[in-house]
Amino acid sequence: MPKVIIPEEVSSHLRKDMERVWDIRQPYWYPLFDCSREDLISFDSEYIESGEKLNNIITLLTHHEVEQVIELLETGETFNIQVSNLYPYYGYNGDLPGREGFWTSHKMDWIIYASHEGTIAFGGEWLVKGLKLLWSDWGNHTAWDTKN
Repeated sequence: MPKVIIPEEVSSHLRKDMERVWDIRQPYWYPLFDCSREDLISFDSEYIESGEKLNNIITLLTHHEVEQVIELLETGETFNIQVSNLYPYYGYNGDLPGREGFWTSHKMDWIIYASHEGTIAFGGEWLVKGLKLLWSDWGNHTAWDTKN
């Protein structure tokens, strides 16, 4: 299934819900700005940007029955994508120009944020815990993180 554009009216509600649930008070999010939630971790993007890590992320999401992902880009565009097409990196899949983005689901019990500063943040207790279990060296790649 290709990307499906989410209409502006629906997108606006999704963004507001995401901002409320995940304490997003600025155009940029954790770790660039503080967040009251504790179930977060931020990695250096170079650590995350590999096929193996991407497969780990998709597998964790799939095991938690995530099939559809909401992709909210800083350009204002919002898409519905299959979890298998997830590519949560700054500059999305080589598109120009680079852009920040958020990825979540309608349940909003997890989130991913790719920033322009070379960080990728993950939120949601089960997602953070799962990533730490999978990546034994995770602590060496959290230069911007203030919660772990």
